[in-house]
Amino acid sequence: MNQKELEKIIQTVQKNIRCPHCGKRYAFENIHLKSVSGSVYFLQLECGSHIPLLASVAVNGLKIEKISSSGAISTNEVISAYQIISKAKTLKEIFS
Repeated sequence: MNQKELEKIIQTVQKNIRCPHCGKRYAFENIHLKSVSGSVYFLQLECGSHIPLLASVAVNGLKIEKISSSGAISTNEVISAYQIISKAKTLKEIFS
């Protein structure tokens, strides 16, 4: 993945995902790549007012196939996932 591809992914996320609490769009500088597994990119999105959101983006070449995020999880689940991802050095550590 090069810088241009990552920028396209982030721009697509900006257009399609808003904070589930306040509806605010995520600023480019508040979208952080946390990990990559094959063609799936894990991003942390921060609106500045609420707990960060974790989103996964499936990419096939330069075509973004799927963006998923869920506002239906509990606050504790988000905090737990954030703590695991923040401490992990590899995806294997996250999913093991």
